[in-house]
Amino acid sequence: MNLRFDHALVALDQSEASDIIVDCLGHFEKFGTKKFTLFTSVSVPYPGGLSSSKEENYKARIESYSERLQSMGYDVQTEMSFKINSYAPARIMEAAKELEADFIIIANRGYNKYREFLLGSTATELLQRCNLPVYLINLTVSDETELENRKLYCIKSCKDSLEHIIYPTDFSTTSDRAFRVLKKLAPGYAKKITLLHVQATGRPGMNDPKKLQAFDRTDTDRLKELKTELEGILDGEISVKVRYGSPVKQILENAEADEATMILMGSQGRGYVSDLFMGGVCHQVIRNAQIPVLTIPADRSREDVS
Repeated sequence: MNLRFDHALVALDQSEASDIIVDCLGHFEKFGTKKFTLFTSVSVPYPGGLSSSKEENYKARIESYSERLQSMGYDVQTEMSFKINSYAPARIMEAAKELEADFIIIANRGYNKYREFLLGSTATELLQRCNLPVYLINLTVSDETELENRKLYCIKSCKDSLEHIIYPTDFSTTSDRAFRVLKKLAPGYAKKITLLHVQATGRPGMNDPKKLQAFDRTDTDRLKELKTELEGILDGEISVKVRYGSPVKQILENAEADEATMILMGSQGRGYVSDLFMGGVCHQVIRNAQIPVLTIPADRSREDVS
């Protein structure tokens, strides 16, 4: 699997969220992105279940998005899928493979603080199954009391994604892949990098002071080695942190406290149940993050960063 970011497949459902996503796309030049495929999957309930006028409206809207991005200098193509009982996550992944996209951009939508936060099912399924990097734009709704007055908005602008990246690592192979992406994207843009490792509650030996001290020394040295690698390629501030407790809580709290602009992490990692620990952490992080999250999947093709 290549870890380039030249070509993004952008999943659009043509809701209000799609307008916000398209507004964000102009900033992906910093990722090296040159081409967007705007993709919409429409599930038709039965043959003839979508009127020709509605189909034309879908096409007209996605073409208007295309024209806006082309005016910014991007290469843009559009793809529409109208299928009976179509399953959006599967269609997004199929399209990304067929069109040879390097990564996927999708919105992560939730409700306001008075209602339970809900990760959109499409984004959830995509993260669980996808073998490409996924960039999630976190959206929420305003807190107006009347439902009809609530508006969707982007919590943190994608424009600043690369300014302060927090990189949580469990030192797994997938975390190492995420670090290679960090080295690729950060130079020239990152003003600050936070390298974070969490000594997770439940790790064997955590209740033994001598073992915990040994863990700390080993993991701090590992983080310092990563810091040294970064110092050779960028001028920004680089901090090293070892924290304790819940990885999800520590990642989110440190991201907020340090005013990070993006979380970059592996979507699977090593753990107490093989390869599920970091995966579970990643899903909880994206469910609650207030900033964009770029997830890097496990390497299934053994291809390196170009």
